[in-house]
Amino acid sequence: MSLQRTRAIALALALGIISSTFLTTPANAETFAFASSPLTNLDSAGSTVNGGFTKFPAKAGLYIQQCIAPVGTARPATCSDTIQLWVTAAGGPGTTSPTGPIALKVASSITGKGTTVDCTTTQCGLFFRFDHTAPTDTSEDKFYPMTFAKGAAAVVLAADEITVTLNGMTLVRNVPSNLAYRADATIVATAKSGAAVTLTSLTPDCTYSNGIFTALKGVGQCALAYSTQATATTAAASGNFPFILVPGTQKVVRVPTSLKKGSPKTLPSETNFGTPVTYKSTVKACRIEENIIQSSKATTCLIQATAPAKEGMWKALFVTLKIRAQ
Repeated sequence: MSLQRTRAIALALALGIISSTFLTTPANAETFAFASSPLTNLDSAGSTVNGGFTKFPAKAGLYIQQCIAPVGTARPATCSDTIQLWVTAAGGPGTTSPTGPIALKVASSITGKGTTVDCTTTQCGLFFRFDHTAPTDTSEDKFYPMTFAKGAAAVVLAADEITVTLNGMTLVRNVPSNLAYRADATIVATAKSGAAVTLTSLTPDCTYSNGIFTALKGVGQCALAYSTQATATTAAASGNFPFILVPGTQKVVRVPTSLKKGSPKTLPSETNFGTPVTYKSTVKACRIEENIIQSSKATTCLIQATAPAKEGMWKALFVTLKIRAQ
């Protein structure tokens, strides 16, 4: 964090704008420090907690969630499905930087995994924990209680439950999945309420159209965002699924499986990504000239097909093709 921002937080503390409690973990842990606006007497109709980190762990990012108070050393049993932030110095789609302002809209009623909790009668607060890169490390687990002013709480509907699959595999929100350059990636999104789910690519390195999510590079990050409109029984839902881009796999497509001895046959000159293919026969009776194969007798031709990699896009090709000469 910059010296200017540190001084600003210190000044706000002196003026009483920000709570004088710095949120810290035990001295034997890799600690974070966070200063925020007061967490007491919050507006029951909805409020925003504003703050910032003056120290942030180097090991991993942090999740900040509105949850009920944990019991003992266990993590909270219920946390809001929607009131949460992913803070990480690594950056990426859907994340918040630890060096900038932190703003989290909190509510007097939360719903998590189908359970709704009234935070005016049940102790709720902000729960800090390491993100998915260190899921079992509890050294940064910390709960800070919040209270809400008496008054009519805003009606809070349970957030719609959204399921998104990639080629039949269910994606987990905020947990990165690998996506290869130009790989077949069919996305299916459904809402429990039956509402329409809108999907959008958050980065230019990936595109989404008509159920297909496509990586345009083989390195970097992308994110697929989803959203629904509120219904009479559910609140609007939104979130994103991050992806780590990896190099694509080259293939030689439409390769003949057989040929007649003495009769030449043409092999594909390029891979699926348009890279020129080099062929080499390992069987003496099978002769290759450029991409033309011919066999002098009935045998199984073993042909090595190679193509170079392209940095940041796809891997090199090296496969052995089997073509039966009859």
